[in-house]
This record gives sequence, structure tokens and C-alpha cells, in this order.
Amino acid sequence: MTPQAIGALVGCTFALGALLVIARMGATSRPTLLSRIAPYVPSSPAIARSQRPAASSLATLIALARPSRAGSWDSSLRARLRRAGRGDDLDGFRVEQVLAGVTGLVGGGLLGVLGIARGGAAIAIIVLPLFGAGAALLLADRHLARQVKARQVRMGEQLPVVAELLAFAVAAGESPVGAIERVTRTVAGDLSQEFAAAMGELRAGAPLDDALRGIAERTASPAVERFVDGLIMAIERGTPMAEVLRAQAADARAASRRALMESAGRKDVAMLIPVVFLILPTVVLIAMFPGFQSLQLIVR
Repeated sequence: MTPQAIGALVGCTFALGALLVIARMGATSRPTLLSRIAPYVPSSPAIARSQRPAASSLATLIALARPSRAGSWDSSLRARLRRAGRGDDLDGFRVEQVLAGVTGLVGGGLLGVLGIARGGAAIAIIVLPLFGAGAALLLADRHLARQVKARQVRMGEQLPVVAELLAFAVAAGESPVGAIERVTRTVAGDLSQEFAAAMGELRAGAPLDDALRGIAERTASPAVERFVDGLIMAIERGTPMAEVLRAQAADARAASRRALMESAGRKDVAMLIPVVFLILPTVVLIAMFPGFQSLQLIVR
């Protein structure tokens, strides 16, 4: 290995170590009073914010480096983080992007150093780190998109259960707000957490319809949006809420069955690939092997 390659490797290692040390600074800060009493009091938006992990020094540097007026890109990213169930943790996601980019940069740099050591072109030490950093950033964005999709699927699966429990609570004589609070205390899951956040906004002074519409805005799930619209319409018009909720639960179950059938149809097409290219040729060879053996005996 050439001295230039050794120097590049040592520099990349030192830079990675320095970034890791900066990222972990401040992780042992003392908890606040609000975070210590949070497990013993009802949930609220303020307590939920206090239970988030403390921001690292790297997150603080990113927040200071970002302009004070967030653009449309930050607004879109905040909306995606809310849909993924991560709240407004924009700085935390930026830290993840930086760490992913540095990891890709270091990995590409190591590949470039190995390529130069084996007699490759010197331009590899520049191209491979840039390519690795770009690929790592794309993977981080893709991971966030998968989190959003997975959370929407989970909420679609939880919707029939929540709707049925709300219908039972309303039929038993509970008010809409009381029924929602009872369900949030009984059921665990992403949809229950969204209803708990809506009840926190309601206790903070927001109107009930605005608090419920906030659920649809945060989740961006068509099934949850239809459910919230039906719930708000039933509250405003005074229609029998138990029947509306049972109908919503039946619609959610029917939508889940349709999605399952569509997924099964796609899997059926995908299963043709191993059947046609692996199993069928093997069966044909096994069926034709005795004939080949008989022909060889006849020829001899």
C-alpha cells in the first residue's frame, strides 16, 4: 500500500472517530423534572415532547446551521416524519442523514484506497466516496418512506378494532370524547396514540372536530381519513354514532380483505418465476431421465 493510501485511510478513520465523539456528546445530560414525572401523569403533548431523547451536539450544530425560516423541503420532511410516527424530530433525522452520508463516504473512501493500492485509477478515491455518500442518503430517505408505509398499514389493520370498541363504548352510554379516551387507555398501537394526541389537543383548548381532523392530516391514510370524516359528520349531525361506527368497522374490514386479495394476486404472479424456471425444468429432467438411460442401453 502506498503512503498516500495509508494517509487517506488514517484521515478517514480520524474523521469518523471525531464525528462519533461529537454525536455522543451531551448524551448523559440530567433528565428534567417533567420527564421524571411523565410516567405517573396522563399523557399530553408537552409530556410527549419531554420524553424524546435529548438532542446531541451534532443535532444542535445542524439546527444552528439551518436557516431560521424553513422552506418547503423542511415542511414536507416534517410531514413525512409525522406520518412515520416520529413527531417533529427533524434534527434527529438530519443527524441520521449525516451519519449515513459519512458512513457511505468512508466506505467509498476505503474502496477507493483499496482500488488505488491494487493499481486502479486515482479518480476512484474521489468518485467512490461521492457515490457511497449519495447511495447512503438515498437509502436513508427510502427507509423513512418504508416507515411511513408500514405505519399506514398498521393503522389500517387497527382501525376495525378501534371502531368496534368505540361503537361498544358509545352504545353503553359513553359520550364521544369519553369513548375515545376509554379506547386510548385500553388499546395500544399507532392509531390509539394518534387519538391520544387528539385528546391532548382537545384538553389544550382545540375544538373536537379540529383535533380529529389533525389525526387525518398527521397519518395521511385514506382509511383513517374516511373514518374521521364519518365520525365528525355523526357528531355534527347527531346521527346514531354506534351504527355509524359499526358501518365504518365493516368498511375497514372489507377494505382489508380487498387489500389481502390484491396482495395474494401479486404474490401468485411472482410465484410463477420459481415454478417455471426451477421446479418445472427439474420435473421434466426427472421424467426424461429413464428414457435417456434406455436410449444409452440400446445404443450400446
